[in-house]
Amino acid sequence: MNVTVPRALNISTNPAGWLAAAGAVFAAATMIINAVHGHGVIDTSVIVAAIGAIGALLTRQVVTPVKDPVNGAGVPLVPAAPPAAPVNYEP
Repeated sequence: MNVTVPRALNISTNPAGWLAAAGAVFAAATMIINAVHGHGVIDTSVIVAAIGAIGALLTRQVVTPVKDPVNGAGVPLVPAAPPAAPVNYEP
C-alpha cells in the first residue's frame, strides 16, 4: 500500500511564509490605525505591504517544494529511512 504523508514544514526554513504573514499583519494594523485616527483606510503603505505579502506568498507557493523530489521515472532521489521498530518490540 502506497500512502502519501505530507511533511511538516520547518518554521526556520520558511522565510517567504513569514514575510507574507508579516506583510499581511502590517497592512491590517496600518488600516486599523488609519481608521481609528480618522484617515483613509487604504493608503500607500497598505498597498505596498499588500503587494509585498502577495509576492511573498506567490514565492512560497511556487518555489518551495511540497513533496520529496523524484527523478524522471518517479523514483525518490533519496530513499526513505526504514520505519522504526515499535516500543514493545521483542525479537
